[in-house]
Amino acid sequence: MKAAIAVFACALGAAAAAQSLRTGKTAGGIAYDVQGSGPPVVLLTGSNLDRRMWTREAEWLAKSHTVVRYDLRAHGLSDTATKEFTHLDDLIGVLDALKIEKAALIGLSAGSAIALDAALDIPSRVDRIVLAGPAVGGFVSKVPVPFPPELMPALQSRDWRKVSEVLLTTPVFAASPESEPLVRQMVFENERLWTVDRALMKSPPQPASGRLESVKVPTLVLIGDKDVSQKEHAEALAARIPGARMVRVAGGGHLLNLTSPTEFDAAVRAFLPSR
Repeated sequence: MKAAIAVFACALGAAAAAQSLRTGKTAGGIAYDVQGSGPPVVLLTGSNLDRRMWTREAEWLAKSHTVVRYDLRAHGLSDTATKEFTHLDDLIGVLDALKIEKAALIGLSAGSAIALDAALDIPSRVDRIVLAGPAVGGFVSKVPVPFPPELMPALQSRDWRKVSEVLLTTPVFAASPESEPLVRQMVFENERLWTVDRALMKSPPQPASGRLESVKVPTLVLIGDKDVSQKEHAEALAARIPGARMVRVAGGGHLLNLTSPTEFDAAVRAFLPSR
């Protein structure tokens, strides 16, 4: 795992030199990068992935926005968890480190849950949210995530490589042919997330599922028609968040920006205010 992190760091350093990428780490150990100028946009990743998933979006967004990407705790170049933490506090740490008062948040999967919690719990710091392949804290779907039966034995035996291999066979981590190698690389290189004591990760006191009507910021919900397990989450968000708009992407999977980049980018461009 250390070797993988070192490779990631070298690659990021090369990208920083080529693209004027500004990198840093919060006092709490969350690694981030910044590029571009203009209204701030923060890109929040899915679990088992890292900020490399947003390379395409960061490049075009940086032409008109200040774009922030960061790695979730125990992912990418961020520190692991050694004490209690919340993903929302880690996001706040990034905003504070960069002196960002308010930002648009674009999250996929686990990142969408963090963006939604932010819109509910720190609304003064959130301009608008994009929730792709969304996950709603506390929401119980009738359709289970399609994980194969061999996943649980691999987790119980702490065979993290087997866990990654199983996950990569599922529709959850499907991507376009161009993005498949990157997805595989990210999943394998972020295996240390499984070593974190789950008791250290704290959830909000009130689940988002019971508070959707309280979201006051403009909201865009994106769902691929192949992302069956998250369909109910998306429909609940669109139905209950005042003024929320939902876009269904034909042929889109769970990793929507990596299965349907053209459609994803078009929907986000139309939703973000022009500079």
